[in-house]
Amino acid sequence: MIIDSHFHLVAEGWIHRDFMVGMGRMATAFAGRATGERVDAGQLVDNLLPFLTDTTGEKLVSNMDAAGIDRTCIFAVDYEYMTGFPGVPIEDQNRMVAEAAKRFHDRLVAFFAIDPRREGAADMLERAIEDWGMRGLKFHPTSGYYPYEEFCYPLYEKCMEYKVPVIIHTGSQPAPLKFRFARPIYVDDVAADFPDLPIIVAHVGHDMWREALLMASVKPNIYFDISGWQLAFNNHPAEFYRMLRRVLDELGPWRVFWGTDGPYLNVMCPVDVWLKGVKEPDLSSCPEVSFTPDEIDTLMGNSFARLIGV
Repeated sequence: MIIDSHFHLVAEGWIHRDFMVGMGRMATAFAGRATGERVDAGQLVDNLLPFLTDTTGEKLVSNMDAAGIDRTCIFAVDYEYMTGFPGVPIEDQNRMVAEAAKRFHDRLVAFFAIDPRREGAADMLERAIEDWGMRGLKFHPTSGYYPYEEFCYPLYEKCMEYKVPVIIHTGSQPAPLKFRFARPIYVDDVAADFPDLPIIVAHVGHDMWREALLMASVKPNIYFDISGWQLAFNNHPAEFYRMLRRVLDELGPWRVFWGTDGPYLNVMCPVDVWLKGVKEPDLSSCPEVSFTPDEIDTLMGNSFARLIGV
């Protein structure tokens, strides 16, 4: 079984244009790093957004079929408190994500995305789980809050009540979002105060993965997804594989999930390349590293399936 544990449904009006342009600036800077020249980030966004847009899940499922992916965990993202209102209310976005998962009930699993500072956020989460069938919670602290703040706790308590996990973004993020809120260590209070709550530390904190691992090594309710590591995989494969080997040594494969952070990262690294890079790794750059078939099978999907009960 292959499961993408981290994928965003995206459309115009779902995310403020300022964030999309920030992503475009990041991509153009990376593409032009050798020459110092950059294409217009806004134009790049205008060109790519039609290809990224998918509110029904149909495009995603078609791409899953082509890549051989069995299931995908989907969610929106709530940046409004940092970027301003994007155009479509976050409640409507979550409802459409839930409808996509119902439409493709054997392929898609939906998580509820919310900024915990919103009035009635815990009640919305309860409705999303009970009425819409959503299977977890997604926080993105880079919109201006720390995951250990008091207003987050009622939502963690709801997750405990309904026995669903929470995904918390850790690591860097383009402007106008703020990286300082998303260091892995800020998840530690949550893991300590809710030791039975499954917490997925998204992206293993990117280059702060050692901090994330130090925390997870003593908090067994912390899990990792390795989505968002495609650029490191493309440019420094040995660093990526050594990170993954160390994480598996410390936590085992049942607490590690493969994912894409699509559709954005799929532009920079096609999903079939990223999938093969983990499922059939080329370890010529780091011959001291190896992975067992059982480890790969587990992290590619069996671990996430066990966590959410599919």
